[in-house]
Amino acid sequence: IENGLSFFRSTFLSELPKVYAGLEQALGGLERIPPFLRMGSWIGGDRDGNPFVTAEALETAMRRHSIVAFEHYLFEVHHLGAELSMSSRLVKPTAKLLALAAHSNDVSAHRQDEPYRQALIGVYARLAATMTALTGASPVRRAEVSLPAYENAAAFRADLDTIAESLRSHAAARLAEGRLDQLRYAVDIFGFHLASIDLRQNSDVHETVVAEFLAKSAVCADYLALDEDGRQRVLLGALADPRSLYVASEAYSEQAQGELAIFRAAAGINARFGEGAIPHAIISKAQSVSDLLEVALLLKETGSLPV
Repeated sequence: IENGLSFFRSTFLSELPKVYAGLEQALGGLERIPPFLRMGSWIGGDRDGNPFVTAEALETAMRRHSIVAFEHYLFEVHHLGAELSMSSRLVKPTAKLLALAAHSNDVSAHRQDEPYRQALIGVYARLAATMTALTGASPVRRAEVSLPAYENAAAFRADLDTIAESLRSHAAARLAEGRLDQLRYAVDIFGFHLASIDLRQNSDVHETVVAEFLAKSAVCADYLALDEDGRQRVLLGALADPRSLYVASEAYSEQAQGELAIFRAAAGINARFGEGAIPHAIISKAQSVSDLLEVALLLKETGSLPV
């Protein structure tokens, strides 16, 4: 996990936003480039043949991913505060920017005529609170004010857009380029999760686990003995049934508990970080429709697939 993250710190976090910004400028700067290129990883989610990839490992991987993203955002926001020092005596920001500055609760006498710095003080504080809420970690440079966390990365991006739009409103468009523009693209690319993590497991494991759940819930005594058509009928029936297959009073194998924990952890991560955090469940050696339905059933069991 840490080896993989080293490439984000040294390359991807700084260089990918430059690629997008360069494309936007090459196309005349008429509109934002949609985030067609994002980062993904299997480290911490690929458990096919690796018993050390557990629910705890998946949680650790996403937490470390998120911390690296927040560290980058906090660094950039802090330095934006140093760059955007314009006084309201010399420029006229938009009403939205002034409202953002007012909501920062920054009472420093040194910044009362510096609305951009005030706004960024608030953005930094909300980012710091979000980092702590999602990861349990705190930034090295503490926030100067206390504000609630962002609900999602889009809310953070909206505040950056407010700053960029205000700069462009008073002939300071060039100041909206560079660091600020690249930070906005970084949020589009990396969100609060940095890179998506793919789950991966062998279909043999899925079918064994599903067979155990079906047997202990008295839905199908011997799922593994069924032919493909029989398996599909059982799985489709279980998927259509709103009831859970998991029986709390039953004792399950370590393998079944581990797989259930992985899918539960994935559901929790997507709820906190957004659905882009863990978008895929890859099935090694998938050969049939039942191989797909088995994973769908595990997703249903853990709340990732609506009934």
